[in-house]
Amino acid sequence: MAKKRVIAGLLRWLIPLLISGLVIWLVLRAIDFQTLISNLALIRWQTLLYASIVFFLSYFLRVFCWHTLLRRKVSYWDAFFTMGVGYLLNNILPLRLGEIARAVMLDQSRRISPFEVFSSVIVERIFDVFLAAIFILSVLPRILSSGFDLRLIFAVFLLTLMGLIGLFLVAKYRDRLSAWFSRWGESSRFIGGWLAPKITHALEGFAVLTDLKAFTIAFGSLVLSWWLAFGQTMIIFRDLYLNPPFWWMIFVLSAGAFAAALPSAPAGLGVYEGAVMAAFAVLGVDMETALTYAIVTHGMSILFTTLIGLVGLKMRDEALIAFVQRVLEHSPRKQEIGRA
Repeated sequence: MAKKRVIAGLLRWLIPLLISGLVIWLVLRAIDFQTLISNLALIRWQTLLYASIVFFLSYFLRVFCWHTLLRRKVSYWDAFFTMGVGYLLNNILPLRLGEIARAVMLDQSRRISPFEVFSSVIVERIFDVFLAAIFILSVLPRILSSGFDLRLIFAVFLLTLMGLIGLFLVAKYRDRLSAWFSRWGESSRFIGGWLAPKITHALEGFAVLTDLKAFTIAFGSLVLSWWLAFGQTMIIFRDLYLNPPFWWMIFVLSAGAFAAALPSAPAGLGVYEGAVMAAFAVLGVDMETALTYAIVTHGMSILFTTLIGLVGLKMRDEALIAFVQRVLEHSPRKQEIGRA
């Protein structure tokens, strides 16, 4: 039995790495490295500066969305650096364990349950996928002329729409669901003492969906964050391609967002690049130009989110290795004796 658990654990780590490895191999075997290096030299430092500024503006708005989903139970800056810590762990670990890291990090504040935090992360992720589908469908008439198969996009759009509706219904009737679990827990110590309280906290994380004002602010700020991200990538791509249409950035970045949801190596290495190159191929852009764009945009994201995450850990007096171990164990830090 123990051997099976070890094998299952290894497979959880190996499969994403193998997927990324395969995509990286497929990408690199078809690339002219001399052209790639020449393309990288085309990126001006002014371009990197402007793109970096827009990146942080987009990040600020994304944090504002999540802060609203948390119903402002923690400070904006707690949310800012906690999101960075989550991205940091996604950058160094597979399986998107950074989402769990957010819950572990904010658990120390004692102002919000980790299950409520995780619920808010789920809502944010669903918003993201839903928007990615919306943005791709918005450029549908232009893409159809390229023969792009949109069945997967339609399927994801419908699934996320149903997911949002389902979460809204759960949030609307959360009191009834909590009461039902409490009654069920009267006949079971495990359900009443452990499961029911955690489900109640998780349901509270969805409550923002029933608040029209909070929902509009959260969703609207994420939409603005996406548009700034489109602008950031446009700034970079204009150094590589003469007068590209803006809708290309909408299509390519949205396709990259779908790829980020797939199992992969840390930071989505390989999978993001492969998705971006496939999207650009539909638009008739050569592979070297597409890979240059992917390397610069992905590298910028990894660099800045890693720095924000490291600062966040430093502010909490957290050691990276110890924090990673706690996240892998899915357990909040034990509070010091005598701490208020």
